[in-house]
Amino acid sequence: MGQDELSRSLAVLSHMLLKEETLDSTLDRIAQLAAELLPQAVAASITISDAGGPPRTASSTQEAVADLDAEQYRLDEGPCLAAMREGQVFQVDSMRSETRWQDFCKAAAAAGIESVLAVPFDADPAAGRGGTRGAINFFARASFVFTDPERSAAKVFSAQAAVAAANAAAFADLQAERALLTRRLEDALHSRAVIDQAVGILIERERLGPEEAFQMLRSASQKLNVKLRVIAAEILESATGRPAPEAAIPPDRPSEQTSGEGSA
Repeated sequence: MGQDELSRSLAVLSHMLLKEETLDSTLDRIAQLAAELLPQAVAASITISDAGGPPRTASSTQEAVADLDAEQYRLDEGPCLAAMREGQVFQVDSMRSETRWQDFCKAAAAAGIESVLAVPFDADPAAGRGGTRGAINFFARASFVFTDPERSAAKVFSAQAAVAAANAAAFADLQAERALLTRRLEDALHSRAVIDQAVGILIERERLGPEEAFQMLRSASQKLNVKLRVIAAEILESATGRPAPEAAIPPDRPSEQTSGEGSA
């Protein structure tokens, strides 16, 4: 294998670090690059296990190798699982002469696969063994095709691919945190608006000052052990005959009945 293909693949992976890719699209691109990296490889797949969970194929370039991965998981044996679990490179040069994982080798040979190279793929190195572990798997239809230089190239590629995958995972986490924060801010704004309207109703109805009206709401919240925004929404509905706008309790979350702190 020439260095040109490895250099090209590493350049693509480096460029991916600068893009806001989803984790799924990143893994798909890594699998495609892996299939193109080694001349004798006809397909590639990525096996991962999230936080010690069951293994799964995150991406593959051919359905046939995805099926072979699934058979490996069913048998609980094979080079891809060994690479993921032990963090070492595992290689099968000939399915017909390999003495390890014999049931898997029979299935692979029946599918037309004669050689497999499995390289560890640590997509979440900071999390240690509790994070996402995996393997990048290279499949060939001929025996004894994966050489020492190709094995070294696959290890370099996997290390860089893991950085790209970790970057995509971190970006996905950040997006989720931003979305959650946005929803919480929106909920807070809706709750504040309802509470302000309820205070206004109490000021007019009970002839109270703003602070007294708010304290009345707060006292009711504490006495009934109900969130302040819920009390405010009920006052608003009783005065207008209509539910509070955006109902003070977001429709996708249950009402929060906590200790009477009077919080919004």
